[in-house]
Amino acid sequence: MEKDKEIINENEHTYDNGFHPKEVHLKSNYNLYRKSIGFKIWNKIIIYCFIFFMLIPKYIFWGVRVKGKKNKKNIKGSLVISNHVFPFDVFIILTSIPTKRIYVTTLESNLGFGIVSRLFRDGGAVPIPTETSLLRRFNKETPEVINKGNNILFYAEAALIPYCDHIRNLMPGVFHFAYNSTKKIIPTVITFHKPKGLYKLFRGKKPCIHYNILEPYYLEDLGNKRKSLEKAKIDVEKIMTDYFIKNSDYYYDNGIRNNTPMYEKKKK
Repeated sequence: MEKDKEIINENEHTYDNGFHPKEVHLKSNYNLYRKSIGFKIWNKIIIYCFIFFMLIPKYIFWGVRVKGKKNKKNIKGSLVISNHVFPFDVFIILTSIPTKRIYVTTLESNLGFGIVSRLFRDGGAVPIPTETSLLRRFNKETPEVINKGNNILFYAEAALIPYCDHIRNLMPGVFHFAYNSTKKIIPTVITFHKPKGLYKLFRGKKPCIHYNILEPYYLEDLGNKRKSLEKAKIDVEKIMTDYFIKNSDYYYDNGIRNNTPMYEKKKK
């Protein structure tokens, strides 16, 4: 008898880096989006410290290149989205557009890593609460923060899958925030490229990483919120998927893998 095929939800958090956070409980008055002058100054200091300490791993060991720099000017009062395919991709993103203030949404549990979480928080991390009343406040404050000219990064695929070779299903929540604010989304895409020259020495079989900033997408108001959100989700998924397939040296498209598979579903 043929065994049932294992169904894997690619939006579930299954990646285990070997480090496990302490349990986190946010207080009811927790300051989700820090906005004080002191924080803004300290945030910039932290970001530029990230830039300094990330120079060698980013440009030498990971082979990072930033494409679409002309589109940086559009990152203002925007919801920025990216595929989540590298354990340190948040540092790549933040250090690639350091002049823009970007809050980074993250799992509440990611605040349980001690001083590392503290630095991440100072860099702009905003936990997505699990407690109902806090989550309601998060849903209310997020569009307000965008409307005031700030930028918020969402990993619309929700979960991290290292070196995933395709754009996964985007979660609908991020489109609600865009719809309720400026209706502007900045799609960004991480692509993978064959290492060349000295990068073959540093990267081995692992690909080099390019961070690509695409042109802004504006949600179309169809007079019905549900239909508007459905169209936006389909449009942005297609924009990101088409770009990934066209530009990445490794991709998975309609059952066809190009070059070495970068992601294999784990089977029991």
